[in-house]
Amino acid sequence: MQKNITKRLIYTRVFSAFLAIYLLLMTGFSIFVISEEQKVAGMEFRTYANGVNNRVAEILQNYLDSNNQVTDLVSLRKELVRSTSFFTVAGTEIAVFTGDYQLLFHTNNYWIVQYDGGKQYGYLNPREWFSDEEISELEYYLTADFQPKKAGDLWHYTVDLRGFWLDQEMVIPGKITVNPMYADTFDEQGHVTSGGGTVTDEIIYTSRYQNTRDLPYFEHGNISPATNSKKHAELRQLVTDAEQLKETEIMQHLEHPSQRIALTTYRYYLPMPYQNTIHGIDQKYYSDFWTVIARDINMWERCSTTLVFVWISCLVIFLGVAFILSRQTYKTYREREELEKQRQEMTDALAHDLKTPLSIISGYAQNLQENIHTEKREHYAAHILSNVERMDKIIRSMLEMTRLESDFLQIKREELSLAEASNEVIGRYRPISQEKSLTVDIDGEAVIKADHAMIERVIDNFFVNALGHTPEGGSISIRISGDRYEIYNSGSHIPEERIKEIWLPFKKSDLSRGHSKGTGLGLAIARTILELHGFSYGAQNCEDGVVFWFKFQ
Repeated sequence: MQKNITKRLIYTRVFSAFLAIYLLLMTGFSIFVISEEQKVAGMEFRTYANGVNNRVAEILQNYLDSNNQVTDLVSLRKELVRSTSFFTVAGTEIAVFTGDYQLLFHTNNYWIVQYDGGKQYGYLNPREWFSDEEISELEYYLTADFQPKKAGDLWHYTVDLRGFWLDQEMVIPGKITVNPMYADTFDEQGHVTSGGGTVTDEIIYTSRYQNTRDLPYFEHGNISPATNSKKHAELRQLVTDAEQLKETEIMQHLEHPSQRIALTTYRYYLPMPYQNTIHGIDQKYYSDFWTVIARDINMWERCSTTLVFVWISCLVIFLGVAFILSRQTYKTYREREELEKQRQEMTDALAHDLKTPLSIISGYAQNLQENIHTEKREHYAAHILSNVERMDKIIRSMLEMTRLESDFLQIKREELSLAEASNEVIGRYRPISQEKSLTVDIDGEAVIKADHAMIERVIDNFFVNALGHTPEGGSISIRISGDRYEIYNSGSHIPEERIKEIWLPFKKSDLSRGHSKGTGLGLAIARTILELHGFSYGAQNCEDGVVFWFKFQ
């Protein structure tokens, strides 16, 4: 239960920290991207505004006298209507003013009518002649864009005027007809390249207008939908506001045409002088004509694809890194906890192993001091020395273990014959083997690159361990074959649940420490040496004994 709580706490803290960093970095990144996109949008808008102003100037020049006065206002407006599709790109609204701030022209929601063989243009205000229901139906036909797959599929509708009158640039409809068009041929990409249909004029809308003013009449015209919408009413009101134009600091807007109106939406408003030239009069700026351009730009719509991709990608990366770090942190915590547990057990075991000889030494020394059983003085002295040697052996093993675990230990690799090293160890303990009537044999040979003293210590510890656990009359066998070295001893098995623990300091297969003469560090020292060399190792129970082994390649 405690492990789960600790694990949950570590994961929560790491993920919370990474999430906070992620949100901070991504928020900063988003602000930076939007601010950079605002600069780009500003440059694009100024470039577009110059293009619109130049187009307006070109049109104006055809209808001005030598004093820059408009000679034919109706024709001028019709010519400006012709360029409506260019003026309303990307939801832009524009207005054209005279030098004394009289409104000449502005974009609107009217439908555009092309007539006289495509040479003339005019505006049709549908709300003046048709009901809301009829307007909705007509807008559907005007904007319908089907995706035909084969010849004969419905492509779109044509919306035509059958008779209309012209009041300056405003069109007064007689009737409107709708006819379906069908796909005929396609290009390689599957786009329709041509189509046609039979004119049936089955769908007809009539305005019932009666011409009482002798307005000019035309037989035929084509209707195009407006390229802007009702949502630009606020922008339209802005560009047509003469007072706003009068009060505008022209030079300041030329440098900084935008202002934020929502979290990520900026409004660009820019008055452009006729032919891009202004005159200063009494600290005021004057131009013969003004073209006012305005547009709302949502930076989120422009940046959303990039930002969403970056946010999701970085979130996946951050979560992955947070998970890896959390797992590693928890693993480190568990290792430190296990290490602390091992150190505590080691301390307890060391205290236990030292306590017995110290008690014996204390008791014998007290007897010597009080002259009790003086005839046993030599016996007391011999036991005191024996226990001192045992304590010295334990402490030396501890020091050796510490030295082996040091980061500064250097391994001196040289050629080593495992058979020769094994024979040296066998010879060293031959008296004990003979005393216990043990059969010891060795088979095989291998020469390896390793630290001679260290590997001999491993073999020594394995052999001593085998000696201690082999019953009288038993056998010990050393086998060297391929890349494997193993020592077998007959006798009892190691409990399976304790096989991993025997490699830890003061962990013995025999739980009764007090009855063991070993230090409890032999196999731990062997494990450390083998790990320093990069050799795998292990112990396993076999049919009638135990095998300790290591691989040297």
